Amino acid sequence: MSARRIALCIAYDGTDYAGWQRQKNGLSIQQVVEETIERLFAEQVHLVASGRTDAGVHAEGQVAAFDLMHEVPTERLMAALNSNLPETIRIMDAWEAEPDFQPRYDAKRKTYRYAVYNAGILPPQRRLYAVREYRQINWELVAQGLKTIEGTHDFAAFHSTGSSEKSTERTIYKARTYVSADDADIHFIELTGNGFLYNMVRIIVGTVLDIGCGKRNMDCIEEAFCTGDRDLTGPTAPAKGLTLVCVEYEKTR
Repeated sequence: MSARRIALCIAYDGTDYAGWQRQKNGLSIQQVVEETIERLFAEQVHLVASGRTDAGVHAEGQVAAFDLMHEVPTERLMAALNSNLPETIRIMDAWEAEPDFQPRYDAKRKTYRYAVYNAGILPPQRRLYAVREYRQINWELVAQGLKTIEGTHDFAAFHSTGSSEKSTERTIYKARTYVSADDADIHFIELTGNGFLYNMVRIIVGTVLDIGCGKRNMDCIEEAFCTGDRDLTGPTAPAKGLTLVCVEYEKTR
């Protein structure tokens, strides 16, 4: 009997983890989920995700897949995992995918959302999921900057070193900012694209916030696209404000 390809949609609070990928010096989401599966079904597994998230980054819809010989139905597998995983990690969906399903390479669109608290004192309930922005931000300028980001560009100036990507060209289908329905003091910056470079979203956020407070000119984005000069873009925004919202595929099951 051949192994089944099981796909998972995973939500997690990344605060206490060293990111998605296994690390030598910290506990990762991948390690916790893999070890829980192995303990429950007595099989060694390797989870492959749609992409890595850094330490402190959260997810509502990370997609990962692994091969399993056990015949447990996916509904029971999901229930068993959620009964044994820590409260900071939850399996939101589980299904049997096509044998050749690759969460990273088959992904067509990814959406990330960044939360900015732009008011007075940051409530403690928000401290792990939004970043306090002390500067006065013109959010219309932020929206204009995000519109400049849309389209296909060379994002070499918008990524950190350490990436092994062969190409720095990416397509951003939609970039927008909007106010949270739950808290008018929280502004979201949301990006949907065909893929993202290492720290690309957080550098875009740092750049448009600099534009919004008048520290950078709007022209810096186009100049950064043309030159690839990292000095033309803003700082890497803190990890805790970032959430991987969803990953979209043409077909997963």
